[in-house]
Amino acid sequence: MDWKKTEIIFIIAFLVLDIFLAFMFFNKQLTDDPDKLGTDTLQDHLKTDNISYPQSALSTKKSQGAIFTAEQTAFVPKDLPNDDNQSFLIEENGSAIYSTLKKPVKANKQGDSKEMMAFMKSNVYKGDSYKFWRYDKDSNQLIYNQIMKDEPVLMDQGGQITFQLNQQYEVVSYRQTILGKQDDLEDKAELISSMDALESVYQHGDLKTDSEIKKVDFGYYTTVQLSSGDVYFPVWCFEIEHKGETNYILVNAKDEQVINMNENRPTTVK
Repeated sequence: MDWKKTEIIFIIAFLVLDIFLAFMFFNKQLTDDPDKLGTDTLQDHLKTDNISYPQSALSTKKSQGAIFTAEQTAFVPKDLPNDDNQSFLIEENGSAIYSTLKKPVKANKQGDSKEMMAFMKSNVYKGDSYKFWRYDKDSNQLIYNQIMKDEPVLMDQGGQITFQLNQQYEVVSYRQTILGKQDDLEDKAELISSMDALESVYQHGDLKTDSEIKKVDFGYYTTVQLSSGDVYFPVWCFEIEHKGETNYILVNAKDEQVINMNENRPTTVK
């Protein structure tokens, strides 16, 4: 028997086996999570479906968020800014401030004019604790959301300012609500990225062909309103336009649950 030839055959056989096992291992790594499309595959699907998006929609950076409760604060007369240009009305039970401006304040659709920023800082109660979210063309309003835990509260009239504009995009009035006392239920933790959230939206079937993802936001949202305070959890929010209509889809940044705002509304528990 030619032992040298046999030895060479065994070496070749083991090399082939090693290559096969390595291939199987790396293939398993790629397919361990069959529900995840991966960046390239997701991009391919979006391209095939003619869905456009901002680069932030495909960020792989993990988010950070907490879970907490917050209560809406009642306004009292001393909360009203000392501003002769405004006529104030505190709504029933102090739930909101309504202000009418004698002289309009110059603004724009982006909510970032110098005059608007100065007005927010000096003439709106705790105005620096609100962040511009969007311009609503149907109502001709600028919407600002309150910042909680370093992020805006989304889709919640309990912590929001809506500025009414005239035809020259000047503020003529506004309505303000504010959230106060907070109680932490869970500390900040690492959560999913915007790309993970978008994958969930795509697989859930909420992205229609020929859509445009206009904007991606991270913030807090409540689905359950309790008498002792509302529970807020971190979400990714996608503003999606399809055939001239705008829809908002939220994704729980912790468990990836998809919330289509056309189909879901907050539930009040009495």
